[in-house]
Amino acid sequence: MTKNGSNARKARIRAQADKASTTYRQAARQLSDERARWVETARAIFHSPEELRDTQEIYLADLSQKGGHLPELVKVCLYALTLRLGTGRLIDPRGVTCRVTELAAATGLSSAAVENGLYVAEAHGWISETGDKEYRLTVPGEDIDMYEYWLEKQKEPVLDATVYQRMRDQLVAATR
Repeated sequence: MTKNGSNARKARIRAQADKASTTYRQAARQLSDERARWVETARAIFHSPEELRDTQEIYLADLSQKGGHLPELVKVCLYALTLRLGTGRLIDPRGVTCRVTELAAATGLSSAAVENGLYVAEAHGWISETGDKEYRLTVPGEDIDMYEYWLEKQKEPVLDATVYQRMRDQLVAATR
């Protein structure tokens, strides 16, 4: 890696500059502008009001079916976050940017209660923190099938059969 990016990126810029007969800087700016347009287009598609409404309805349906054990306060916080879907920095429509004080004002709860509610929601897998006061709404176990598939496709997961067998035996003894 170099200071301002990868060598592969610089090679793409050089190739673009040669292809368009421009300077390196102009090619870099052009590639950056193209990427910005692509991101803008993707955000427009995934953040359309209809798409966000569908995402909210699906999330709330999952919350009502699988989140019955959550405290009411946590559900209120999660509902308030669904009203802010699509405000994250990434293209993902489940991204939400929200300060604790904003969420407290929106829910009528204290900032401490909101913060603790977010911790409970994260511990149960209903949100994941992706940045400074930026969250992604998740559903517990939504990616399990994908990860189990990759685990099953692992060709040789055991490197040392002796150590693995010893650990299995210890597990069996510990869980009896």
